[in-house]
Amino acid sequence: MNQNFLNSLSSYTLLFVENEKGIRDNLEEILSLYFKKVHIAIDGQDGLEKYKQFKPDLIITDVKMPHLNGIQMIQQIRKTDQKTDIVIISAYTEVDDILTSVELNLLKYIVKPITQTKLEEVFELFLSKHKRSNLLSLSPNCIYNQSKNSIIYDDEEFLLTNKENNFIQLLLEKNALVTYDEIEDKLWNGKKMSQNALRLFIKNLRKKIPLDLIKNIQNEGYLIQS
Repeated sequence: MNQNFLNSLSSYTLLFVENEKGIRDNLEEILSLYFKKVHIAIDGQDGLEKYKQFKPDLIITDVKMPHLNGIQMIQQIRKTDQKTDIVIISAYTEVDDILTSVELNLLKYIVKPITQTKLEEVFELFLSKHKRSNLLSLSPNCIYNQSKNSIIYDDEEFLLTNKENNFIQLLLEKNALVTYDEIEDKLWNGKKMSQNALRLFIKNLRKKIPLDLIKNIQNEGYLIQS
């Protein structure tokens, strides 16, 4: 197994939904080798509750389950969430289930038995999709990797601290001036933020990005010039 492959998956969380205990226990052990955290659910209703609680990056679910089957669970999730990647595993290949799964915006539909090869194909597809969606160009020579919390600037990668990463995301999400009060509230968790602490924070961040990427509006705050 490629070490870079393992390292990439270790940043993500997984929800595995399966009602058969033997399959559930066996795959939980295998999946735990790949992912940062694996959450387990024993049926569709339990899966829906675990999804709401943990908001996993990837969901792998069986179809035939009591209380709420896999299709019904996904339909509930898709009412509010079209982005989370979902994979169906099933011993069945009923046409109706396959057609319904197409409507549910699935990452993949795979048929049991589940082999390592099938799992790795799913994981490669998952990583490929996330690699495309998580790389954001901030300037011609500066790339923000959201999944790795890093900046690639002039072909050199710089890891961001949690506070630096949160600041970049705040600037991008607002896409306008972020005031000092907003920075204090979001990055300092409501604690008092001194101007010296903020200046030092910005100074250290600018060592990892183009100098003119983040603009200071005097007495107001900061904005990103992407």
